[in-house]
Amino acid sequence: MNQPQPNARQLALEVCTQLLQHGLSLNDLLEQQLKLLASDRDRGFCSELCYGFCRYYFVLQAELQKRIKKPLKARDLDVQVILLLGLYQIRFMRVEDYAAVNESVLLLKKRQKIWAKGLVNAVLRSFIRDQAGAMTSAEKSDLSASEHEQAYPDWMRQKIRQDWGEHAASIFAAGNQRAPMVLRVDLTKVSRTDYQLQLQNQGLAATEHPLVESALILQHPVAVELLPGFTAGEASVQDASAQLAAGLLGCEAGMRVLDACAAPGGKTLHILQQTPELHLLALDKDQTRLHRVAENLQRAAVQAELICADAAEPAEWFEGALFDRILLDAPCSASGIMRRHPDIRLLRKASDIGGLVEQQKRLLSAMWALLKPGGRLLYSTCSLFKDESEGQIQVFVNAQDNCVELPLNTVQWGLSRPVGRQILPGAAEMDGFYYAVLEKRG
Repeated sequence: MNQPQPNARQLALEVCTQLLQHGLSLNDLLEQQLKLLASDRDRGFCSELCYGFCRYYFVLQAELQKRIKKPLKARDLDVQVILLLGLYQIRFMRVEDYAAVNESVLLLKKRQKIWAKGLVNAVLRSFIRDQAGAMTSAEKSDLSASEHEQAYPDWMRQKIRQDWGEHAASIFAAGNQRAPMVLRVDLTKVSRTDYQLQLQNQGLAATEHPLVESALILQHPVAVELLPGFTAGEASVQDASAQLAAGLLGCEAGMRVLDACAAPGGKTLHILQQTPELHLLALDKDQTRLHRVAENLQRAAVQAELICADAAEPAEWFEGALFDRILLDAPCSASGIMRRHPDIRLLRKASDIGGLVEQQKRLLSAMWALLKPGGRLLYSTCSLFKDESEGQIQVFVNAQDNCVELPLNTVQWGLSRPVGRQILPGAAEMDGFYYAVLEKRG
């Protein structure tokens, strides 16, 4: 006998429970589960529930704590998730209040937790009453400044306030926004204006990015299959801040180039499209993620040498020829891209940062030894935390007697820092990113 197909709410419950229980990535979980839903509408609804759950988890959790007398047991994590998903639908989605309550109770039945029916009814109906008295329907999905900050774990709030002071409030708000879908046009194949016209002919509206000449911002996200020329590499999905890397690296024909932490390959592809006559080596220590680099390059019919290895351990892979250019897009907290990946605020822990800083330090030291005199290393992270960005680079530059930081004073993006430049999330519709360019003295 065939099993009944799960619905969008059931899958959202499964995804969010697995995420909290096992610390798994939201993207990875959704990629597996969305295949089980038959329609685009259901897939969109499920994604909205899961992304919203992660984005506003701490806000919703605070509302839940007001309405329950004692914490739920660990074995009833699914009941907690049902309650939070119900609260999210009532506060942030165009779901009728009665439907949010009834569907939450149905989820209890499917999980054989009908004992919690009274609790779920009481919590959700209490929230509905409070919402009705506190704000109009037009206002109910808006967050106050304090709620924007509340949407992050305590340690992260403290760190952002400590690092960014007067910018902290705008960082909190920006991280809670929905990031736009941004395209990078391969300007060696088609002008941005012409590609924008191609999009328009397909009924897809896009605006030119004000600071990044290869970037177009789509009015509405679409499946990549609908993008003209996507399969030929004419356009790629890449945030405007990430599109800056290839230009900052400043490659010239004939150079040996290393992309040290290459996956998923967006920057690798951009470098090769901008300067095809390169010998480029792309490393990543995760074989599965390295396959994504290969797929990116194959789509645009460009080639690089791909090796699955840890860049911090050159003895495993380095063959002796130094590099003219090295891109070190270092593993980091990803705190600058939480608007795209809201699960970061649930998965990342304060105790992770020290280990990441040490990993970045090892990578910098290893990469510097492989750079030719006169060569250039571009260090980047998608982090907001200064100990992963300007603090890391300041310590590194001070420790070297052959390292010069190349100033980025002429660029129009980001904030000038003691070393490098920092883009704050949401500024000019960009993700949070840090860049520093280092040159090795001859």
